[in-house]
Amino acid sequence: MADNSHIRLGKRVKKSKAHPFGWEYMAQIPPDEPCIVALPGSDADNSKKANGFAKMIEEILKDKRMPIYSVEYELAGRISVADREAMLNHFGQGTPNSPLLRGRDEDNGYIPQYIRELYAQTLAPRLRAADGSRLSIAQTAQRLNMITFVNHCQGSTVSFQLERLLVEDLKSLGHSEKVRNYLLKQVHNVDVAPVIPYGITQTTTFKFASFADEKVTSVRTPQSEYILQRKREHERFMAGINGNQAARTAGDRPFTMNFSLFRPTGNETVFAVNNMYPVEVQKDEDFDGIEHTFDSYSDKDDDYRTKQGDQLSQAFHEVVNWLAEHSKKNQETLTELPDIFKEPRFSRIIARAQNNRYDFITKETGIQKARRGNSR
Repeated sequence: MADNSHIRLGKRVKKSKAHPFGWEYMAQIPPDEPCIVALPGSDADNSKKANGFAKMIEEILKDKRMPIYSVEYELAGRISVADREAMLNHFGQGTPNSPLLRGRDEDNGYIPQYIRELYAQTLAPRLRAADGSRLSIAQTAQRLNMITFVNHCQGSTVSFQLERLLVEDLKSLGHSEKVRNYLLKQVHNVDVAPVIPYGITQTTTFKFASFADEKVTSVRTPQSEYILQRKREHERFMAGINGNQAARTAGDRPFTMNFSLFRPTGNETVFAVNNMYPVEVQKDEDFDGIEHTFDSYSDKDDDYRTKQGDQLSQAFHEVVNWLAEHSKKNQETLTELPDIFKEPRFSRIIARAQNNRYDFITKETGIQKARRGNSR
């Protein structure tokens, strides 16, 4: 089947007679403008949805003057879930022999046309001077530091594919592998409910995920498989002592990972929780799919969210504002992003996440040892 997919880029602007909805279509993003590119899920098939997603990010920002762009997808019959599954299988983290891939003409590494169009509108101009010649490494790094991608679900797939195109473009411009690796780290991504491979991205990426989100956990990684296995083991164990008052008094409780983090690579930081909402909320028909929605993370106040859900949302807000502030610092001179672990503003958030991770592991270890002891 021919790939007739396209993308439309737009920008949030002040409402006026010319732009009554505060939305303006754009041919491309100025290559030297600090900005946020908001990549929504695959259902953003019109300007209202694209603008609505951009608005949610605008509400997070402390600096309301920050330019925000978003996109609407014209998939023209393409099935985004199949594209995503193909990409995951290409990197060995999908579902082998997935029925979604049966009869597919394209190979698993194929990058759709609409993503190539978006690359030409966003990243390609930041590598080149007006005459098309290659910019210096410092100029390129400075421009790349001025753009931040904030992505949800399928948007994370789009951004990951943009990275692959960036790698090829940097090669075509004659940059060495060492320079390519350096420049890729100057691109910043924030992925909410990501559905992309772990441990592969070369850009600086911050992921926010709930392990109660089935779409997120469909990505097969050593880290996620380990956590899900421990979760299942503990749930089975708790089911066995459900009526045991002594065990409950001893402090055993249903599995919780609380607010945690892990780093698949030095440039990829994953913040995760076991669940954003209590189980009873997840099961309520009025909240169907709530663990996956963007506003579960973007809403500042949510009376239904768990404590760890609030902590994950707070971390997400802080990272987005940090990157927005950083992008503006690069207007005058190249300023590289420091490691988040060395940023004072994140010290409390990271300490809380690390401590919870430690508690989670030691708690689980203790329970497993107790179970083995009782079985003798």
